[in-house]
Amino acid sequence: MIYDYLWWAGAACIILAIILSGTGISGDRMRANFYVEQAADPEGKDRKNRWKWSFIFMIIGLLSLTVSMILE
Repeated sequence: MIYDYLWWAGAACIILAIILSGTGISGDRMRANFYVEQAADPEGKDRKNRWKWSFIFMIIGLLSLTVSMILE
């Protein structure tokens, strides 16, 4: 019962991590986004912040999925 909720929460966190990191798009689009973003924010603060949150969501998602599989 609780493992179902943990599984869905883990899956949602991993999907959020993929969206925030931008890895769900093609390489050409990722490169274009990188250069446009670099022109708007030369110091890369927004990118670092997004990658930080992406990493946090990925860790939470993986932990949640692991606990879900252990409880099942």
